[in-house]
Amino acid sequence: MKQLIPLLALGLCVQPVLAQTRAARRPATPPPAVSSQTASRQVLPLKKVILYSNGVAYFERRGKVSGRAEIALDFKQSQVDDVLKSMVVLDLGKGRIETVSYNTSLPTAARLSEVPFSVEASQGGGMLGILRQLQGARVSISTGQRSAVGAVLNVEERVVTAEKDKTPVSIRTVVISGDNGELSTFDLADVTSLKLLDGDTQKDIRTFADAKSAERRKESKTIVVKTDGAGERELVVSYTLAAPIWKTTYRVVLDKSGRPFFQGWAIVDNVSEEDWKDVSLSFVSGNPSSFIQPLQQPLFKYREVKGLPSDSSTVPQGVNIPEATGMASSPGRVVGGAVTPNIPVNGRNYSNLALLSNGATANMSQNYSPSPPAFRREETAGDTNISEAIRTGDTGVTTAAKGGEVGDLFEYRVAQPVTVERNQSALIPILQEQMDGERVSLFNAKMDGVRPMFGIRMLNTSTLTLENGPLTVLDGDAYVGESVLYRFKPQDRRFITFGLDLSTQVKVKSKDSMEPVFFVKCANGALYAQYSVAQKTTYTVTNQSDKTRTIYIEHPVRDNWKFSEDTEKPASEADGLVRFRRDLKPNETVEIPVTERQIVTDTFQLARLTREDLEIFINKKYIDEASRPIFERILDLNARIQKIEEDKENGEKEIETIEEDQKRLRENINSLGGKPEAKTLILRYVTKVDAQETRIEQLRKSITDGAAEQEKLRKELNDALKALAFDRKL
Repeated sequence: MKQLIPLLALGLCVQPVLAQTRAARRPATPPPAVSSQTASRQVLPLKKVILYSNGVAYFERRGKVSGRAEIALDFKQSQVDDVLKSMVVLDLGKGRIETVSYNTSLPTAARLSEVPFSVEASQGGGMLGILRQLQGARVSISTGQRSAVGAVLNVEERVVTAEKDKTPVSIRTVVISGDNGELSTFDLADVTSLKLLDGDTQKDIRTFADAKSAERRKESKTIVVKTDGAGERELVVSYTLAAPIWKTTYRVVLDKSGRPFFQGWAIVDNVSEEDWKDVSLSFVSGNPSSFIQPLQQPLFKYREVKGLPSDSSTVPQGVNIPEATGMASSPGRVVGGAVTPNIPVNGRNYSNLALLSNGATANMSQNYSPSPPAFRREETAGDTNISEAIRTGDTGVTTAAKGGEVGDLFEYRVAQPVTVERNQSALIPILQEQMDGERVSLFNAKMDGVRPMFGIRMLNTSTLTLENGPLTVLDGDAYVGESVLYRFKPQDRRFITFGLDLSTQVKVKSKDSMEPVFFVKCANGALYAQYSVAQKTTYTVTNQSDKTRTIYIEHPVRDNWKFSEDTEKPASEADGLVRFRRDLKPNETVEIPVTERQIVTDTFQLARLTREDLEIFINKKYIDEASRPIFERILDLNARIQKIEEDKENGEKEIETIEEDQKRLRENINSLGGKPEAKTLILRYVTKVDAQETRIEQLRKSITDGAAEQEKLRKELNDALKALAFDRKL
């Protein structure tokens, strides 16, 4: 408790000076524009809200103003960047937009860089940490028994042993150098009052407290629009903010004939601090680009810090000065004479922070280029169209930029004004219409089991593009299932399934077959034989109820497969599927055969033609008897070329065997040496080697001659293959 008293006393002492410093620091109000009237501050009513599916909302405010007026708009700190990026201000009565301004200040890091101390745990914390950084400052200090006025000379902390239980006790003291030269020591535990007497020190304390307070609080910001003109006129202010995405949900009610009545709702969440009262509400689907950029923080340009000449110094010789508190050795940005790091904004570090107004005001006609929302819509009766006002120049804003049409986004516009209170959600009806459709069953062979799905085949007869959303189906007054509706454009037809049809059964049977060759072609030394592979799929559908059923069978469309002529024409085709329709009477069973064919080509390279291939060609009538001699010649040339190739391989193998044998004989001769008794054996070895050399010469000549003959035969074969070309239908 004794430690708390000095801190309270310190706060009480500096509070009056704090108010004076804030008043002195407040920026001077700019001189008012020349006008015959005093500006009146008012708030424009919210007239229009447009919610986008990309997480932003467009807000439009309209109201009447007269003469010189000020419009105050309050926003959360997190919303200001979006407002600065998107705000459009129009004076539709040819008035003049003077300024758009808002309150701002230096970032906390920049403000604290000017304070020569900090309250951190590393400094000891509390009163001890503060006093250690205030050495030399003049203070007035008091305990219950004595007081002193002077400069803080030293602050120390020491540990002593208690007399009773011998436990270590920490004692913190401050030494004061009095104005009369007397040194006094005070135990901080006994101090009841501590007052700072130096004006500069008091200012530093206030600056530190203000910066930390602003950092802790998430303050709102007020943007003030000032306009001046003659008489009463209409003022429009619009902007975009982050907002919850709007959602859609649908219901379908089937009548006795299965015709669907369709109802669509939009779910709206008003999480703002303002009621949306009788606003024109719209919903826009699409995905326009959107981003966040920090614009409200002041921007500082980094300036290079250059050192003095190498033979100069700011420190006298013989004096060592430690590095100043808070100064960084690495390069940073210079703010107020100190180097500060990048400033964190919304959890990120930004070294360049854009600013529209630095503590004063910014002229919108010079610094802001408005751009209207990129969609087309009708205006409420009596309203002046913004795009028309911009085209005619009746906006009160001079801009050098002009834009064209960006693109079309689909809009749902609620016909009547809507009210949604703050922190409330609402379901807004966007569609109620009798659609064109029928109750059906839908079967796909990829489904598990033999039961189709209950569904609706529906045509979007409305003028709206329906966004993604859940759909609940009611049959009369009974709930029958749910589904998910995906983006559904006008005049599109869609199958919507919502449950399993337990009264209809579908069995699937497939059979593959290969049909005879129907076309033969010979070209480029190859023979091509084309034939068809067929697959017949039979769907056997049984209506097991006493009611008439309409069923659609979905069959996949495969590349390079075509439906045969005996397959019925599909009722529809989309998304890689064809659908066959059947109306089934009660307890009726029908078959839906689907036959597909694919053309397959077998290729025979005639350069490798065999006797078996030729017999197949003749038996299957790929060739006629008149063409047989040509193929017989090709077959003979192939056989002769193959015989030469085989002789070559056999000759090379024999040469390899002889050379291995000669190697063995030479080793034997060397081992016998010059012994007289070995002469006969050596003579026999030499005679054999001589005969082998003769055989090698014969083999190599045969291989060479064979290669020449083979080259000649290959040329004859190539000429024969080139000359062979025909087409034949079978």
